[in-house]
Amino acid sequence: MSSDSNVNKAKYIYEMDYLVRMDLCKILNQNGKWEELAGSQRMQFDYDTIQKLRNEKNPTDELLTMWSQFNHSIAELFVLLSRMHHYQAMQVLKHLVDPKLHILIDKGEGNLQRVTRKDRELGIDTKNFNKAIPVQPVIPKIVPEVCIIKESCKILNQPKKFANPFPPPSNSNNLFPESPIAFPPSNALRNLPGEIREANLPVVQFEELKLATDNWDQRKILGKGGYGVVYRGNWKNTDVAIKKIERRAGRSDENYETQLQQSLQEIKILNSHPHDNILALYAYSINGDAPCLVYQFILNGSLEDRLLLKHKTKPLSYEQRYNIAKGTARGLQYLHTIGDKPLIHGDIKSANILLDKNFDPKIGDFGLAREGPETDSMKVSKIYGTRPYLPEDFIDGKNLSTKVDTYSYGIVLFELATGKLAHDNSRPKWKLLKDLIDNWGDQDFGILMDKKAGFDYRVFDNFIRLGKLCSQKLAKDRPEMEQVYKKLCEFKMQYFALPTGIF
Repeated sequence: MSSDSNVNKAKYIYEMDYLVRMDLCKILNQNGKWEELAGSQRMQFDYDTIQKLRNEKNPTDELLTMWSQFNHSIAELFVLLSRMHHYQAMQVLKHLVDPKLHILIDKGEGNLQRVTRKDRELGIDTKNFNKAIPVQPVIPKIVPEVCIIKESCKILNQPKKFANPFPPPSNSNNLFPESPIAFPPSNALRNLPGEIREANLPVVQFEELKLATDNWDQRKILGKGGYGVVYRGNWKNTDVAIKKIERRAGRSDENYETQLQQSLQEIKILNSHPHDNILALYAYSINGDAPCLVYQFILNGSLEDRLLLKHKTKPLSYEQRYNIAKGTARGLQYLHTIGDKPLIHGDIKSANILLDKNFDPKIGDFGLAREGPETDSMKVSKIYGTRPYLPEDFIDGKNLSTKVDTYSYGIVLFELATGKLAHDNSRPKWKLLKDLIDNWGDQDFGILMDKKAGFDYRVFDNFIRLGKLCSQKLAKDRPEMEQVYKKLCEFKMQYFALPTGIF
């Protein structure tokens, strides 16, 4: 393979060579230049996040880790640095970007427009899997090819949720919102789909939800997202999670319309696909300062938080992990088989699997869900999801099918088995958990077992084997989720007969 082809291959931040990354960090840590990069005119992190990063020994490294989790590329970083006129930092990355972008160093930011017609060839795309544009009415959420060449377009940042001193998030998009603006219902809801208007779902007065949250008390915040803030409330003597969909400052009416339509899409999906392992939607409100969705309150937060022992929670046992795996597979096979066309979730990950008071899983965050083809796969124009959970045939070939969910589920099984992150930049080798599993010797697999869960090797081994089956390179080699669910049921039946079984 030629050096040119190596350069043109899409390179993400998390793939950056360690020594290059450290050189870049050294430069940007000097005089606090990383703060300008992180700020509202560049990566768009908020003030509180930047304030926390100031306490880190290597703030630039932490910043890059946060930004990389939504698939931003080295080319995008290169462009942001050009807007800062930070040519010393750009020189460190010069060999990692297409030579056509080198003009940004040679002649400055003003020449950025010269490569306008070549941006797609260079693979410059924000890969921001939670930012969307209206493409087709039937597609609920798609990632745009953001035009970073135009000055009016900004590379958006949507980092992971931060630690919260209050109860763990139950229905968060894991995104930070920007400053809210009053909601104009008459304009924004003009094109609200008829099927949503006619949904057999309670419509709540905004004032009711205001009372339910003690006037949107900040102490009741469960999580913050790109489409609003999630509050814990008590509505009709029932604990609920209320997502308040707030408009982002500086955004056009068209962008807000898109933001609304994609959030309201959840009404249609969740109302028409009720299931024990799918997050319940109780009601919605569209008549106040901001539209709101009222969800079932999930006491034990997300699977991701539980595996990482956030909020000082107790480790999940292997019995609990097995039941979570089984319940999640049950919910997915339901989505894939309930209608004439399968409903593909599109963003299965441990952060979107929520655990109720009995630790039964509820699949949440349907902002990326869409109908798939009846058979095989179909081509899509944009990719979406969270990079460590996505198969290469979807990222590179843009082939969408139920097997994308199957692959993502396989990565979740690896997380359940090992307690490790799907992507961890602190690992010296194999940042992706999938790569770590694939390259680990079979005889040493026990080393990867999450000992905090106990020492049940049979369950661990089953997770690893089934995870490998689900995450195979070719979509045709992956099982349908209906088969996965049956395999988990068969495993439990066999395990019941063992005297050392845990079930």
